[in-house]
Amino acid sequence: MKLTEKQIAIKRAIVKHLLDEKEASYKNMMEAQNSDLESAEESNEDPDHVFDDGKVGQSLDRVEARSSVVEALQNDITLLRGIESIEPTGEVQLGDIIETDRGNFFVAVPAGDFVVDGVHYHGISAASPLFQALKGKHNGDKVTVNGNIFVLKNSY
Repeated sequence: MKLTEKQIAIKRAIVKHLLDEKEASYKNMMEAQNSDLESAEESNEDPDHVFDDGKVGQSLDRVEARSSVVEALQNDITLLRGIESIEPTGEVQLGDIIETDRGNFFVAVPAGDFVVDGVHYHGISAASPLFQALKGKHNGDKVTVNGNIFVLKNSY
């Protein structure tokens, strides 16, 4: 399947939007991580604050709690950077824009609703129930997810 120039441009714009969003989130998380680590280190090294063990523990707990989010963001960024290497087919697959009668979706990473070139999309992962139902389907096929029927209008 060969994509049109317009389809390629839309995909690139969506990937850029999501990459910008994920990279900004990653940067913010890393700044918070570094701040908490510095705070814990400063409290731990200051002999006048021998009773600050609780603060050190809290800072380290926050770092640990955010670590899974940081890892997920890293995985999302890596996936988005490599999405163009996936060759388009006539079946729904990872990296596709999916147009249904119930909205438009981009299969790569989970993301809330967003707008690119005036069109609303929702980012879904390959693990999402909608993608699992649509995977391998063709334009015109219908699937039911959580009691909702989706008609696949177009995918690329």
